[in-house]
Amino acid sequence: MPGRSQFRTAVILIVLILCCLGVVYYFRTQDKTPEPASAGTTLAPVSQGLEEALSRFDNAGEQDRASLLTSIEKSVGRKAELVFWGLYEESMIREIISALDESGISSTFFITEADVAKYPQSLQLIAESRYPVGIAYSGTANVAGKTAAKRAVSDFVRLSGSIQLLTGLQPSAVLTLEAPDNSLLAAAYASYLYTVMIPAKTVTLSSAASQQNPGILLNDLPRGSILCIQLNGLTRSGLDYVRQLSAALAQTDFSVNVKSLLASSYAPAQEQMRVYTTERAAAFTFSNLDNEEELNGVLDVLDSLDAKATFFVSAKDLVQNSSRVRAVISRGHALGIASQPVGNASAEAILVELLQIKETLSSEYAYSRPLPIRPVYGGFSAALRQACGAGGFTLISAITNVVKPEDLRETDPSAVLAKRFPEVNGPLQRGHIVHFEMNQYQYSNRLLGDLVRLIATEKNIYPIKPVMDILQNQQYTYTYPLRSESILPEVRDAIHPGQLTGDPLTAIQSRYIGISWINSVSFLPGFTSNEIKKLDKRGLITGAQNAVYLTFDDWGTDKTVTALLDLLRNYNVKATFFVRTENVIYNPNLLRAIALEGHSIGSHTRTHYPLANDTGNGKKFTELSATQVAELKQDLVDSYQDLQSIIGDISVNGRPALTRLFRPPTLAVSKSGLAAVLDSGYTYSVSGYFTSQDYKTTDPNKLAASLKANTVNGAVLIMHISDASVHTVSALELYLNEMGKRTPDKSFRFISLGEVLN
Repeated sequence: MPGRSQFRTAVILIVLILCCLGVVYYFRTQDKTPEPASAGTTLAPVSQGLEEALSRFDNAGEQDRASLLTSIEKSVGRKAELVFWGLYEESMIREIISALDESGISSTFFITEADVAKYPQSLQLIAESRYPVGIAYSGTANVAGKTAAKRAVSDFVRLSGSIQLLTGLQPSAVLTLEAPDNSLLAAAYASYLYTVMIPAKTVTLSSAASQQNPGILLNDLPRGSILCIQLNGLTRSGLDYVRQLSAALAQTDFSVNVKSLLASSYAPAQEQMRVYTTERAAAFTFSNLDNEEELNGVLDVLDSLDAKATFFVSAKDLVQNSSRVRAVISRGHALGIASQPVGNASAEAILVELLQIKETLSSEYAYSRPLPIRPVYGGFSAALRQACGAGGFTLISAITNVVKPEDLRETDPSAVLAKRFPEVNGPLQRGHIVHFEMNQYQYSNRLLGDLVRLIATEKNIYPIKPVMDILQNQQYTYTYPLRSESILPEVRDAIHPGQLTGDPLTAIQSRYIGISWINSVSFLPGFTSNEIKKLDKRGLITGAQNAVYLTFDDWGTDKTVTALLDLLRNYNVKATFFVRTENVIYNPNLLRAIALEGHSIGSHTRTHYPLANDTGNGKKFTELSATQVAELKQDLVDSYQDLQSIIGDISVNGRPALTRLFRPPTLAVSKSGLAAVLDSGYTYSVSGYFTSQDYKTTDPNKLAASLKANTVNGAVLIMHISDASVHTVSALELYLNEMGKRTPDKSFRFISLGEVLN
């Protein structure tokens, strides 16, 4: 076998020598010079001979030099141009070609003179597979001096001729691993090799240690790089690496990748005005980095607030404002992509833009954090939603857009603050997104920074964090509205008409917990005097010993409710919140935060719909009409659905946080109203032992004293969470502090109604 192999090698060498002699003879007998062909083109007859090449070199002008190519056009699909240096055994090369074909990757094989002699079958296989070939130049790239340059011409022509006679392909490019001088470029040009390429990265397959993970390798390469794989000493693991790299490289082709993404199953993204989260955090977002002075002022303000924001950058920013983008990153802030499609751009064009920016931020700015998307202008088009959905991007809007066209000549930040954040709206919510369009105010570069400071300090009680940091904190985030399958079975759609069987009065007598001062026909229309006597008007729950039940009605804002939640937590108190839900849908995060603190949630209707008609003076009420009863029942269902959509999946110590307990608005009730409540599926209508009217209180000490005076075993104490109840938290702190000083035999437990009523 060794003898046969040596014989085969000898035959090939003889053939090569004869071929080279034939090339020289052929070149010298040609009268006409054919036009040079590009790599991969089959030629007959072959290109110019050595004498012609040397003559071209001697007569070359300054412009007669090969083009130096260090990168490919960035608009090309794949991120990098893959080239190979050298050859190897035919079976190995066949597997490489197979890997390239599978991934749809084209590549050029650059050959040395030794490769032609050692692996002629591999070279022929490359030609048969229609892959282009070039010359791998392993000599020094600095060939200053005419003799050295002519030696390079000789090397190029000889190797080109050998390759052409073996394969029919004429090389037109040279690959060198170091920067060539002008003499080498002139030598290549004279030899009809019009391009000299230098790779940005070279990987040697003979060494596993040099084989960086393909994904990381490509991620670190700038788009347009030339990536060279050296085949010397190729191993089986090297072949596997080529296959992995080819597949990874194919995925960097934006046009192919985008078509695949858009053809897959996806839901168009919907812009998020807020993050659905219970985390105590708000988000500030900015776009347009054109005004450097304004940007630096904003960054300084954010630093002083220990706040981290999100800055949306466009493709233009990466080119024109790159130093500002780097400044934002260096200050610890997050980035997003400001999409800037041209005209009525398609989803495909938009997604290509998004992927290009994402890649640029990764490879050139070393930025790899999640990138939310926001349009520069033009709103949230269907194409943008499709592009974000297919690409897995989060589309961000804002609850509050601070900068408005009517304020562009404004110079007073307080005036803008009053317009954008009226007192009635309260402070920023958990998950609140506030957006600032930069480079808009015409008369002041400080106004925006001052406005950021005012909003952060006067209209906000939460830390300011990057929007994606909040959104990806799964400890606190949730889906709103909740999916039906995630709602607890005992909670799901539990409220609906038609659940009251038997005599309504019997049900009311056992499931209405009234209050002492609602005790006459004037306050209880529809009931007779005898029936009123049988109603429970004590406002006490006797299911537990030494227990008091703190309850809160209506709805409020983050500042009021968060302060109350902190107080209750500090004193280890569980309470019951009867929520009026018409405004809850504008701040679902706050309701969910209440439930997650372990408190019970009940309904106080959606619209404060009364259970009895006030005749006008608050002292005499009448029954509901049939129409009103129907409206009330619908309101009761709507209220429960509002609550269910936000907290229906929350369980506290094995019990649903959402109860079927009900608190009548103003505590006024009628027989038909109570019947409607119970018929809808609510288990109890709970008034109470003492209503504090805390929304009228001006002295927290007096309110605390009245709570203390009405603290008896089983007492249901009624307070409110509306912002009008300005002294409730401070009075409650005085009260709980005082109650905490009691001896064990005189102390009370503060528990929720959900723990004793079901």
